[in-house]
Formats: sequence, structure tokens, C-alpha cells
Amino acid sequence: MKKMKKHSTLIISVLLLALSALIYSVQFVIFRDMRDTFFYFLQDWAFIPVQIVVVTIVVGRVISDREKRERIEKTKMLASAFFSELGTELMRRLLKSTSNAQSLAEIIVGGGKQTPEAVKKCAKVIESSGLDISCGVAEFLELKEFFAVKCPSLLIIASNPMLLEHEAFTDMLWSVFHLSDELIARGDLTALTQADLNHLNADAQRALSGLIANWLSHMAHIRSEYPYLFAFECRENALFDKTC
Repeated sequence: MKKMKKHSTLIISVLLLALSALIYSVQFVIFRDMRDTFFYFLQDWAFIPVQIVVVTIVVGRVISDREKRERIEKTKMLASAFFSELGTELMRRLLKSTSNAQSLAEIIVGGGKQTPEAVKKCAKVIESSGLDISCGVAEFLELKEFFAVKCPSLLIIASNPMLLEHEAFTDMLWSVFHLSDELIARGDLTALTQADLNHLNADAQRALSGLIANWLSHMAHIRSEYPYLFAFECRENALFDKTC
């Protein structure tokens, strides 16, 4: 297939060059003035750098920026699918095991109502409040079952090439995958040592931090772009049964 494509490109290039030579030949035969032919030939060549600047650099940059915005918009659709399918529920489960679950939930739900500019302030408040997670064996068993059910959906979302345009969301997915892999790799969770629990809680904390940051960003986006979807999310997915 590649050889055929290269062969076709070569044929088209030769034909275009031949057509150009034919047109110059016709011009010379009709007007019998080689001097003017060379003059306009060189003038056309003089404009090639200008055309490269305008078409390749300027126009190409505009098109590239527009395509990048479209790709980023599609990654936001992926974020919506992720949180609808499993992200919000996973965040709720992890938040329950934090030492200050109630106050964190209030800050997060309140932050979900804010504009994109205010979300950064909310994230700083959450960071200063701390995410001290203390899951026990029972909580990790529930999380392992949860991941077993949601793993196919998670894999489908993670396999989307559009994620390359959304670094923060990709990092969050990696942390969620890592937590899932850790739970699966340890087999019988009832035999976890305290060191194992500490390690898993650290992984859970990292996943929760990414979940919160991306959830706030997601809510801020749909608040400005899709107000009806935002109202639905507040009604159906508010953490700890709180409403926006």
C-alpha cells in the first residue's frame, strides 16, 4: 500500500512538472520572447518563500491550533464519559476513607459550582486541607470488586489516542490504573500487612488527588458550555448526596 502511494505521488509530481514545462514552452512559441519567459519564471520563484511563509507557517499554524482545540474538546467528552461511568463513584468511595471526609466533600461539591478561574482556588483549599486516606482491608476489597466490574470501561477510555492532548487527565488515569493493578497483584487482600496497607493508601491518595482536580475541571467546563448537563450532574452525581 505504501509503495503504491509513493508511486502515485511520483507520477503526479512528474505530470505536474511536465505540465509546467509545457505551458512555458507554449508561452515561448506564441510570444517568441525568452527574456520575458525567464523574467516571469524567476519572479514566480521569488514568491515561493513568501508562499511558504503564508501557507505553510501562518495558515498551517492556524489550522493546527484549530485541530488541537477540537482534539482537546474531544478529550473533555472522554472526561465526561469517565466520570459518568466510574470516576465520580470511585472518588466518592475514596473520600469516605479520608479523615475529614465531610468537610472535603463540602469543599469539592462547592467547587463544582464555580467558574474555571475559581476552581484553582478550590484546588488549593483542598490541597491545604489534606487528603489523609486510611482504607482498611474491607474498603480495599470493595475497591477491588469495583475495579473488576469497571475495568472494561476504563480500558476503553484509556485506549483513546485523544488522551495525548490532556496530560492531567492521562496522569490521573495512570494513578487509577496503578491502584487497580496493585490491588489485583496482591491477591488475597485479607492477608495484607500494615506496610501493604500504607502503600495502598498512598496509591489511593494519589488517585484521589487526580480525580478531584479533574472532576473540578470537568464540572467547570460543563457549567460554562453545557448548563443543562451541569444541572443534571449536580442532581445525579453530587457527592455524599449533596446538591449543587
